[in-house]
Amino acid sequence: MHDDDQIEEFMGELYDKFYPQVMDGLDRMKEGDVHAGIENLSRPLHTIKGVTGFMGGFEVASTFTHKVESFLKKIQAGDVELDDAVTTAAITSVNMIFQVIEQIRDTGSGPQGEMDGVLARIRELSESGEQNKVVVEDGVRLSVVGGVIVATVAMQRVHLPAQKQLLLDVMKKQSAGVPIVLDLSTVLSVSTSVWDVLEPFAEKFPVHVAGMQPFVNGLFHSWGYGAIFTAHPSLEAFFERETGSGGNA
Repeated sequence: MHDDDQIEEFMGELYDKFYPQVMDGLDRMKEGDVHAGIENLSRPLHTIKGVTGFMGGFEVASTFTHKVESFLKKIQAGDVELDDAVTTAAITSVNMIFQVIEQIRDTGSGPQGEMDGVLARIRELSESGEQNKVVVEDGVRLSVVGGVIVATVAMQRVHLPAQKQLLLDVMKKQSAGVPIVLDLSTVLSVSTSVWDVLEPFAEKFPVHVAGMQPFVNGLFHSWGYGAIFTAHPSLEAFFERETGSGGNA
């Protein structure tokens, strides 16, 4: 069922390389620097999720890691209000990833009961955070400049389903091959789940993002979305680039 050499190689890398990085992130969280801790966790957890997803029998660990990763993204983006309960749940869920991997290696299956308990807790905290959010929704303004669709997001924060739906409605109407620029110059925070739901559209037409504020920009790049969407410092920078490249965005 498992390639023993592959497993041993992965376990060696897991504890020699990724475990120290994860522990450093958790230590920062315990010290109260939660956002910096999560940023430290993003790369090793993303790699663990990817590797276990390709290892026969370890897919459960990949799925579990993905759900933990999503919870951390919600905390960092402000979707879940940070308090001691949330911090404790985050630390517990990250530690559980290693327990899941070890048990799969030793027995062929993960600790399902404990996994379910952890996932139920982070789901409860996530849903509570979303219910306490206040909807601030002005919409998305569309314009056409030089054959390019510019979608100016007129919302200070983009987190809730209704807010994400506004962007989805715009993307669904976009013609294949026609570039679109999301102008986020007045947006203060964006849930990472927004980028996740927009990702499939990047395969149909060029999706550019312009004018991200520092916090939005930091999350965008720390979770690797720069490999999917093309970022520009401003809307003006986008059009300068297009003009300089002969109109090919």
